[in-house]
Amino acid sequence: MFEKLLAKSSKFLNEAVTIMEHTNSLLIKYMLLKALYPSILTEKEWEILRDACYYHDIGKANTKFQNKLRPIIKRIEDQLKDFEEVPHNYLSCAYMPIEKLMKKYTIKELSYLLMAVYYHHDRKEENKEASEEIIKYDLPQYVETLKKEGFDIADTPSTNYDRYVKKPEELEELYPFIRIKGLLNKIDYAASANIPVEIPPEDLENKLDSYIEYLDSKPNELQTYLRKHSEENLVISASTGIGKTEAALYWIGNTKGFFTLPLKVSINAIYDRLKERIGYRNVGLLHSDYYFEYMKRAKEDDEDINLTDLEQVRKLSMPLTITTIDQIIDFVVLYPGCEMKLATLSYSKLVIDEIQMYSPRLVAFIIMGLKYITDMGGKFLIMSATLPPLFLKFLIKEEIPFKQLDKPFLKLNQNGQVISRHVMKIVEKDLTADEVLKRGIKRKTLIIVNTVKKAQVLYKEFKEKGIEVQLLHARFIKKERTKKEEAIKRLGEKSNNDSGIWITTQIVEASIDIDFDILFTELSEATGLFQRMGRVYRDRDYERDEPNVYVFSGNPLPSGVSDIEKRSVIDYSAFKKSKEILMKYDGQRISESLKMEIIEQIYNMESLGNDSRYVKKIKQTLSQLKSVSPYDQKFKPDLREFKSVQVIPLSVFNYNKEKLFALVDELESLTYEKSDYVLRKLEIQEEIREFIVEIPDIYFNQKIVKYVKKFRFCPIVKYKYSSELGLILEVDRNA
Repeated sequence: MFEKLLAKSSKFLNEAVTIMEHTNSLLIKYMLLKALYPSILTEKEWEILRDACYYHDIGKANTKFQNKLRPIIKRIEDQLKDFEEVPHNYLSCAYMPIEKLMKKYTIKELSYLLMAVYYHHDRKEENKEASEEIIKYDLPQYVETLKKEGFDIADTPSTNYDRYVKKPEELEELYPFIRIKGLLNKIDYAASANIPVEIPPEDLENKLDSYIEYLDSKPNELQTYLRKHSEENLVISASTGIGKTEAALYWIGNTKGFFTLPLKVSINAIYDRLKERIGYRNVGLLHSDYYFEYMKRAKEDDEDINLTDLEQVRKLSMPLTITTIDQIIDFVVLYPGCEMKLATLSYSKLVIDEIQMYSPRLVAFIIMGLKYITDMGGKFLIMSATLPPLFLKFLIKEEIPFKQLDKPFLKLNQNGQVISRHVMKIVEKDLTADEVLKRGIKRKTLIIVNTVKKAQVLYKEFKEKGIEVQLLHARFIKKERTKKEEAIKRLGEKSNNDSGIWITTQIVEASIDIDFDILFTELSEATGLFQRMGRVYRDRDYERDEPNVYVFSGNPLPSGVSDIEKRSVIDYSAFKKSKEILMKYDGQRISESLKMEIIEQIYNMESLGNDSRYVKKIKQTLSQLKSVSPYDQKFKPDLREFKSVQVIPLSVFNYNKEKLFALVDELESLTYEKSDYVLRKLEIQEEIREFIVEIPDIYFNQKIVKYVKKFRFCPIVKYKYSSELGLILEVDRNA
């Protein structure tokens, strides 16, 4: 027999951990969580969670598992070697003293406890034959050892747990299980990774007060309102530049919060603002590239990246996390393992900024997510400068509680008057270089079009006329795109009086903080248009009568818009209705309140109609989500509306071949034994990423892939590429 029953083997410099040591670690984390957030569970639920922590890993006391954690020389003979290993979470239930537990729990409460233990790992379905043999002939020999270590367990392990571990299908009965199981997972992860289960919130309100005072200002009406109503679910309409970020942070206050935005660039900027300007240190950054963002900041500060920080962010332990919505809202399909996210959100505040920028499918996920979150006790705040009213209809239909003020919050100038920033002219033509030139380019000029192809064509038109322009879109390799983003931000600074012309796509709609003097844009639809207008006279009064926004509606249609649904990047119904309504205001001054009125006119059920692709997709996705039974879906859903593939253009690869080969060779030579394995792997991946560009998966096929021996890190494609134009979806015959 074994002298010690292990929960974890020794790895690297870490010693082996016994089952009791690991259990005690969980119980300490449990007490810290309860002390920090005592009201997230009832007293009875806290008791159930404590017992779940206590019993969750005792099933590791079996021969197959104990042998697995030891070198061959220290293993014992397995009398049941013909049977497969049974996951320990199933066997843990066999050790639990069910008769004793029935004296303090109801049948339903006991079921929640046993289910939390039984399902605390996502494993293949229990093999009943193997379980019965192991429970009958293997587990009994470990009872005395477990008791000597201090565990209160059954005298005889048995299979009498079976009737308690059937998951409920009704949400009302599922919620208590999700709380217990989700928090058990959270505590278990924290104990295993040796990180805090929750980091206490800092005094965010006072830090915001100090920050605003440093700016020689004071909280405005919106910020004061959200601070006062921090315990309510709110939907807020507020104009661009009014300080929505600080307002939302006041609403989160000194509690646990998640702040979501659609674009990673915006998330990075708010994260940096919180740390560097507001002075809130315990803030997490979470999106698909968060590893590399942490690495970049560590290099800038001449520090080593802290892997513990990354683990705390990933396990949702930070008191405030700035993130993309897809990182947390995927739980709505109730896949196995989703419970930790929903349990955490049940005692958190969730901010959803710029909801109008999400795809209709993602909007449906958000609506269902808010339903679950509010049912379980969490709170939400939706903010937007252009909030489509149809979203509210869906919230009401799903009986999601929220409060909305009748009036929007509008940006005021120094005189206390509502700021006026835009005069709009509709041009029923295609956007061309000639159309721009005839209207003058003496100031900082921003041109935004709907597609990369249109941006490249327009760039060529200007260059052929000998006019210096800059181009930014999503199909530049990372290192060149980064340089371009930094350059457009420099020109777009309010204090910069230089002139210049930038041609961009919708990537600047909300992701880059710039302030230009005049905008020429293709019409997409009204919410997108108003986002684009936010890049012009961002925080300034526009006092002239001549237009500073020119909107080209196409002849007959702008790029990216088609009356054939499958060919249209932009919802044709929304485009058509937007054009119809916007024409009423051609040549007029477009105030912030008028923008909101226009959105009200366009984005409602009656106006768009049931034939709108946008409305149909929301309804269809909601219907699908409601029809899914809990745990039918075995995997996390992919919430990206448009799939993309990371590639390296062949010409870029050829020019940087030696460096890329050296990086891949080093990557393949790394071994787990090296202490800096993880860090160096991330560094190499980040260096390779500098040469990568993303393309829509519809443009990726094996015909355009160039096979290069030894280089399997990323596909190399034969598409044309230049530093001026970026990637062009034409085969490069010369590369």
